[in-house]
Amino acid sequence: MIVYGKNPFLEALKTGNIRKAYIKETDEYKNILIKNKITFDVLKNAEFNEKFGLEAQGVAFESNLKFKDEYEIDTDLSSLKIAVLDHIQDPQNFGAIIRSGHCFGINHFVVAKNNQVNITPAVVKASAGSIFHVNLYMAVNIARFLERLKKENFFVYAADVNASLALKNVSFAEKSVVILGSEGKGIRPNVLKRADERFYIPMYGKIDSLNVSQSATIVFYHMHYF
Repeated sequence: MIVYGKNPFLEALKTGNIRKAYIKETDEYKNILIKNKITFDVLKNAEFNEKFGLEAQGVAFESNLKFKDEYEIDTDLSSLKIAVLDHIQDPQNFGAIIRSGHCFGINHFVVAKNNQVNITPAVVKASAGSIFHVNLYMAVNIARFLERLKKENFFVYAADVNASLALKNVSFAEKSVVILGSEGKGIRPNVLKRADERFYIPMYGKIDSLNVSQSATIVFYHMHYF
């Protein structure tokens, strides 16, 4: 996959996730690439912009980013917090969720195999490169995945606008899974019923909801500090 942008480039560099890079003629990245012994092509400015767009900020690269299998999660750890994303469709939201999760210590994200936005350059850019520091897993069936983790002593929480328990009153277990639903539809009923506890985020404005990435930031902050 071709990824672009300064922040994604710098974060991918830290984790060794660059196979080959493409830069402009007048570019600040050349010395970095030579120092790190990364193969690169220098393109004329017009050619680079035509191929990758102005938003690429002068650098694009081939990455090894991909989802891991759900069974690669080390469920034997005594403390582990996992975010399950139920059919997130918008790449900006997906990237923003990863970014806020990483900032608050949530580094394991599970998505469904179908009806979920894939890892794309837009997702990587929206994550500000934090996607290179987290673990992304794909589950064939989210409901079955949750049942398996419950058998391994994980406590499952769900963000649900119809819940009666406020987030501020939730104490997350050491082995926690939190489910976040898709834009507009929320968490599917068959997935929601797997939750051991449901909570809502109290709001006091004239609109009654946040988008999923905003909600995720609040939830991840609470998981980390409370």
